[in-house]
Parts: sequence; structure tokens; C-alpha cells
Amino acid sequence: MATGNDAAFGCAVWGELLRARLYAVQTAPTIAIYHQQIVKHGATSVATRYGNLPIIEDGSDPAGDAGLLGATVAVFDENMFPVKYIAASEAGDGTVAGYVMVADHPDQLFVMQEDSDGNAITATEMGQNADYVTGTGSSTTGLAAQEIDSDSAATAAALNLKLHFAHPDDTATENYCRYIVTINEHYYGDTIAGL
Repeated sequence: MATGNDAAFGCAVWGELLRARLYAVQTAPTIAIYHQQIVKHGATSVATRYGNLPIIEDGSDPAGDAGLLGATVAVFDENMFPVKYIAASEAGDGTVAGYVMVADHPDQLFVMQEDSDGNAITATEMGQNADYVTGTGSSTTGLAAQEIDSDSAATAAALNLKLHFAHPDDTATENYCRYIVTINEHYYGDTIAGL
């Protein structure tokens, strides 16, 4: 994908996958769950046929929230069959609508496109933090549509992502540039201010 194309794909693992763990999606989620979707810890666990598993928050997209886990790398139905996505209100087995593998290491690198809404992120904003914005995922591709909120880049600690550098094939400051990021407001990490 070339810089300048608005083609949101969510938040994809960049480089080595450091860790992925299984999380449950409660029955009848309010939001649909897609591949490469940033998810939040649900702050509880449920008994499943695969043991007691922590859940992800499914009441709303957690854009702007703390307690983020990382991004989904695989999505399964209640029988652990791979699926493109878990639809909102999916009943599943009555306890879980399905399961997700989440790249949840606090040092995991991801690649994510900026939304270029209002302005593009500038080269001088590397090392700063930014929130992301939600979008409607694709039931055809199964990909999430979250993007970096380009207007939110700042030094404040209470922002979702840490901006590291532009994707090597893109040009920083161009619209819809892809950036390499980590989760700043991570459930297992430390939220810190940007440079």
C-alpha cells in the first residue's frame, strides 16, 4: 500500500510477534470483533470449555481508553473455528460469542495508518503519543478499520499509542502515512508521557 491511500486496516503486528494469548468474547457483544482490532481488557474472566479465560471489553470500541491489551491476531467462533469476525449480538454458546488471540505484550510493535483528518502527523511528532479512532470493520475482509487520530499527537501521557517512526515505505507528513507504534496505555505496561 502506498502512502496517500486511505485504506484503514486496523493495527497489525510489525516485526516479531512477542506474545499472543487467548481471550474470550462474551456472548452478545455490543460491538463486532475483527482481525487487527485494538481491544481492551474486560476486567473479569469467564468459565469456558477451554478453562477460565479473561474477557475483552465488548461494550464499545475503547478508542481513547486506558487498559488496552494490544490487537487481535486471530478470531474464532465458540467452537474455536477460525472466522472473519464475530458479529455484534452473536450468541455463541450462551457464555461466549467466540475467542480472540491478542498480541498483548506491552513492547509489541504494530503498524497503523493515520486518518489525516485535519492534518497529517509531522516528522517532529515522532516520540509523541496519540489516540486512535474507531471505524467500521469489513465483514468481507474481516479487518478492523481503526486509525491513528492525527489531530491528537501530543506529549500527554494519557494517549493510546506511542509514535515511533514512519513505515519505511511511506513518507512521514504525507496523508494516510503508516506509523510503527506501541500501545502506550497498555494493561500490562506503564503509561508514560511523549517526548
